[in-house]
Amino acid sequence: MIYTVTLNPAFDMTVYLDQLVKGDVNRSIKSLIDIGGKGINVSKVIKSLGGESIVLGFLGQENRGNFIKQLDRLEIKHDFIYVEGETRTNIKLVENKFGIFTDINQKGFGITIEDIDKLFEKIKYYARQGDIFVLSGSLPEGADNNIYFELIKLLKDIGAITILDADGEALKNGLLAKPDIVKPNINELRMIMDFKDDLNSIASVGKKLISQGIEKAVISMGDNGAFYVTRDKILYAYPERVEVKSTVGAGDAMVASIAFGESKNMEDEEVFRLAVSSATASIIEEGTKSPKLENINKLMKKIKIERWM
Repeated sequence: MIYTVTLNPAFDMTVYLDQLVKGDVNRSIKSLIDIGGKGINVSKVIKSLGGESIVLGFLGQENRGNFIKQLDRLEIKHDFIYVEGETRTNIKLVENKFGIFTDINQKGFGITIEDIDKLFEKIKYYARQGDIFVLSGSLPEGADNNIYFELIKLLKDIGAITILDADGEALKNGLLAKPDIVKPNINELRMIMDFKDDLNSIASVGKKLISQGIEKAVISMGDNGAFYVTRDKILYAYPERVEVKSTVGAGDAMVASIAFGESKNMEDEEVFRLAVSSATASIIEEGTKSPKLENINKLMKKIKIERWM
């Protein structure tokens, strides 16, 4: 079973306008509202790929109804811990005239030590050897930057497979627990490691992650493609040029494909091709909607992958 853990979920409101004029009244062309948070997005893409997952994590008590309703409509299983307060709303501004994407992310609810204890107990209840756990996204107020480190340690002791997608101190500390797979983007990686901007340097950083005890590292670089690094190989995927409608969720689509591929025992190159195709298919969708399977399948035939070293 694949489990996604979302500690700080959100309603994602995408607002489209011609251009943003600061200090003035701006009128939107249209807006969309989706449920989100990195783990939620991962589960949505897994569903699009034909897989199943269970969503775990926290959800605000005060506005949980619509969130749950949308998950049920998508037929995605869930077992949240409800906490005091509201689940946040993140706003994505899309300026059609310039192709500029601006994110305004709210802080969201806070959690207590008791909430965290409940989370660990729930994960211990579900986790079995060989299960896949995706730990991704920002942390709510009250969560320590070591929480991913502790969760990875717990899951590794059980024999579950862990995939980490975080940033800042949460990523840095989480890496110390040696998750099986990590999926940083280039900006997240730059926050915790020093390297030059050329592809060889980035590939070397990937090898450094592997030398620290991580099994696989997938580094996404936007317009510059992506790397897939293991102990014995580095694969590079060339970017496929498409019309970008939303940049939100591309990384989550990659993580979903990695989790799905691992659950199906796919070969590394097949997993990587699926991950890059899913990420590319996600950016041609508006808002934070999941990529269409037909678009993923078309891109699977186009994505060029080569052995880097």
